[in-house]
Amino acid sequence: MNKIKYILFLSIFMVLLFAEQKRYTVKDDIVINTNNGNRPVLINTDSSVLPQDREEIDLWTDDFEEDLGWSTGSGWEWSTGDYNTETHSMHSGDQSANASFDLVSPVLELPELGDGETMAFGFYLFADLPDSDGDGDNYLEDYYTVSIQDTDALAWHASSTDSYDGNSWWCADESVGASGGYLDSWIQFMDTPSFTVPSGATLSADMMWSIESDAGASVAGTCTDGWDAANVQISVDGGVNWELLNGSDPYDFDCGYGWIWNSPEYDTGGSLNHLAAGWGNTEGWHNVTFDLSAYAGLDATVRFAFGSDPAYCTLDDASITGFHVDNVMVAGSLDCNPENGCVTEVSGAVWVDQFYDYGGDPDYDARPGSAGWTEYLPGYPFNGNVFLDISDFSEKNVVFRVQSRFDDNNDGGEGTGLWIDDFRIYKISGGNYPAPWDLAGEGLGNEAALTWADMNASGTEDFQFDNDAIDPNNSIYLNGDGVAWAAERFDLAGTSTVNQVSIHSINDAAVEVEIGAFGQVGTLFDINPMYSQTVTLQPGWNDFTVSGWDMNNSFLIGYTFSAEVNAGLDGSDGGNSMVMLGGGWDDWMETALGAGLPTGEWGVRANVSFDGAGVTYNVYRDGAPINSGLTDNSYSDMGVENNVTYVYAVSATYSDGEESDLSASVEVTPQAQTVHEEYHDDGTAEEGFNAGSGNFTAVKYSAISEGETVVRFKWYQQGDGGAFYVKMYNDDNGMPGDEFYSQVIAGGLTDGWNTRDLSSESLIVSGDFWIGAKEFSSSSPFGVDTDSDAGVSYSRVGSAGEWTSVAGNLMMRIYLDCGENCDGGGGTECTAGDVNGDGIINVLDIVSTVAFVMNTQTPTDDQACAADYNGDGIINVLDIVSIVGVITGG
Repeated sequence: MNKIKYILFLSIFMVLLFAEQKRYTVKDDIVINTNNGNRPVLINTDSSVLPQDREEIDLWTDDFEEDLGWSTGSGWEWSTGDYNTETHSMHSGDQSANASFDLVSPVLELPELGDGETMAFGFYLFADLPDSDGDGDNYLEDYYTVSIQDTDALAWHASSTDSYDGNSWWCADESVGASGGYLDSWIQFMDTPSFTVPSGATLSADMMWSIESDAGASVAGTCTDGWDAANVQISVDGGVNWELLNGSDPYDFDCGYGWIWNSPEYDTGGSLNHLAAGWGNTEGWHNVTFDLSAYAGLDATVRFAFGSDPAYCTLDDASITGFHVDNVMVAGSLDCNPENGCVTEVSGAVWVDQFYDYGGDPDYDARPGSAGWTEYLPGYPFNGNVFLDISDFSEKNVVFRVQSRFDDNNDGGEGTGLWIDDFRIYKISGGNYPAPWDLAGEGLGNEAALTWADMNASGTEDFQFDNDAIDPNNSIYLNGDGVAWAAERFDLAGTSTVNQVSIHSINDAAVEVEIGAFGQVGTLFDINPMYSQTVTLQPGWNDFTVSGWDMNNSFLIGYTFSAEVNAGLDGSDGGNSMVMLGGGWDDWMETALGAGLPTGEWGVRANVSFDGAGVTYNVYRDGAPINSGLTDNSYSDMGVENNVTYVYAVSATYSDGEESDLSASVEVTPQAQTVHEEYHDDGTAEEGFNAGSGNFTAVKYSAISEGETVVRFKWYQQGDGGAFYVKMYNDDNGMPGDEFYSQVIAGGLTDGWNTRDLSSESLIVSGDFWIGAKEFSSSSPFGVDTDSDAGVSYSRVGSAGEWTSVAGNLMMRIYLDCGENCDGGGGTECTAGDVNGDGIINVLDIVSTVAFVMNTQTPTDDQACAADYNGDGIINVLDIVSIVGVITGG
């Protein structure tokens, strides 16, 4: 059998070299290449992972309700036009200006961090910027960037690195790259002491630079003909105004983007355009002279200037290391070098880019805030500082810059612009106190039975999530450069040690990969492995003993795949499989379902020794504590009312007395044991369905007993909100007949499963009946399970149209209470052992009963009645033995 290889066109966010280097790219869809053609998939960066709860402490907040010292300049304003809280926000209106505009915070003094503490920032935004790529060239047009600057981090300094002799001045950060260099978005100046220019004076300086090549430099709508740039300037009015000095080494270009990026005034028509020329490329140490005769008799200051644009710096090319200067001399007036104590004045800005992002079309290429006010959280950036972590700036004075950028048209649509509100700097502090997970609840008669993951479990186990059937037809690989990670999630509490990692290779020959273990940063899994090693995978299973892989709480173990290395799945529903394709980890189940790709678990296993967290548990009902100090990972809330929905959550108390946050909540509706849920779908919606405003849907059901009471209606919808009529009909020869119930359902409808209590409506059904909806224009799509089709889902256009079948099962369910008539079939006693109800007790009945005992299949009420041969209320091995006895005559 030929393998079906699903190709992922990996979107790696980088700026291209040369002519297209300086234009940020739109977030590319990951394109899936299958036999059915190409389909776009947007990867969700908001990964669903096990919570790791740590206290968040606000260090500085600004809701923009008063002036706290932000610098707006042109293009930004303090506005009441829209806002997240109160009445004000900061606004940069959508413009056709081919320009950038800066919103700069006041200087903020960040505190020291203690052990285990991190610092982050965030804000709310409304990014109403639909013109992200109006011309379809895959480069951003309207977007924004966020940067941070250490106000004391000025790059010019004396250094012996690559010096002319002794020490020379170097515009660089020696911690950048392997041996020092510069970053993006710098603008740096070093000024000499003031001196009087003699008649006929010449300035000379020894200089060396290694700066990005100017090859192919061009940015649409600007005068750009060079990238990063260095030049020499002079001022004769105390630094108020500057003029360009042209010397014996001509400048390489007239208009450097390293200047324009930092201020549009360097562009054509701007007040600084006369200073936009510069050197790029690489030149070794050489002496450059400048004629100063035009300035004779004036007091002058000479400036050595350097500017870098938003992309391609030393981190991209270790050979470009910046601008060096030594031995600055004007005969009889100026002799300046680091060795003779010459005091220079440095200024400028070392901006450290955090990320760039855009708005996009909310219906297609939605980015955070494109559809309305959204909190920008760790994990949202698709490039750069994914976790918004600014811990490296602790104990520093910093300013933030939010820069809006617009092209010269609105060919992708015009919005209201970029709105920023509720800016926040905070630290994540305290111990590591995860909340319980996997909380589940079951509604019994006047009882809510709860269970959750055992956080105190300890021992050494082989963890296996796959079904031992890695399918050669589920081969995933990349199309293009780069690597991705396929990993399994191991949900453990407390400390643990990984002893052995097992990887299944779907490849036909030996391949080299990296295996690794990933811990958590806050509530997200780290994008960098805590431990890793390079291994060779042979076809099939490969076992690797690892040492020192100590983990804490939930973690991932995975391996790399690429264009040359395929990753295999087992084809199951999945649940623990994760993937990292770009900036962060995503749940593979969600990614695959959205793309029409196979689900499943990756072939990753591990032997792990784990200690448990040593916690007790606390149970909350509807937000209030009802029990605490529990040692078991289960609890039954007795005496609650039937047909009332309660919300439960659980927390953990650790040995030091700290209590975690609450777990994810679960809704439980206690109900009499005579209540049963009837459904046709498998619980997963592959599609959504709207009949349209004024049109109808209906699903057929059958009461298992005469005179059953309708308890609840349950439906799955895609998206929040909306409204519709719930309708019920009698059956008319296999089609919906007379309507006998109608009620509007509106308010509080959410994406996913919803229920509506009908127990007080006194609705009684017998035999076949139908339940469905009449839609409004606001009705959200109903889920459709297309993996199965019972042939009982229909729709109708208007009140007079014909009922036509809907492909698949509409996800509408009904709860019925059979009361005293729960006898497995229309008021008559079921036949013990005849599980399939065909009038014959045979091997098929044994097979079904075994499936019920093994929990691989859930029986209907009449099947349960027949399978419980001994009538003790439990389906177990004794019932199987009894049925076998009937068949064999025993």
